Amino acid sequence: MQSTHDATMTAEQFSTVFQVTKEFHSIPHDVVVAAGIPAQSPADILELARRIRQSLPAGPVEVCFVSPSTAESRTLRISGPPAEQTDGTASSSDFPQATGRLWRQLIDVAVATLGEKELRFRTGFTQDEVASAAAPLDHLFTTR
Repeated sequence: MQSTHDATMTAEQFSTVFQVTKEFHSIPHDVVVAAGIPAQSPADILELARRIRQSLPAGPVEVCFVSPSTAESRTLRISGPPAEQTDGTASSSDFPQATGRLWRQLIDVAVATLGEKELRFRTGFTQDEVASAAAPLDHLFTTR
């Protein structure tokens, strides 16, 4: 199976993205629908982020596509360095590209919905810090 490396997210960046992702439940349903996002997507991406967080040790998080030859069948793989407490193999988590494609858009919707003060209160991060941390997701889904 061929893969291409598209983005790397540091553990700190992922932590910031995860904090905002946890706030997806705060986005009103009508705002999600008005943004053209399927209603179940925030819950799916939150579950995905939780799976990733649980499965990955601290360190760089590599994001790449698996089977990139057909866009419809692409899977997004997020993997981390080998964990010291395991057998030394890298941990990874795969999920459908269609789900991941909405992650960055939902981050923007969450940031806009919360506003600067509430974002800072709930996540500990500013809009600029979130944008910087989520930057690897900006390039992840561009077509080449």
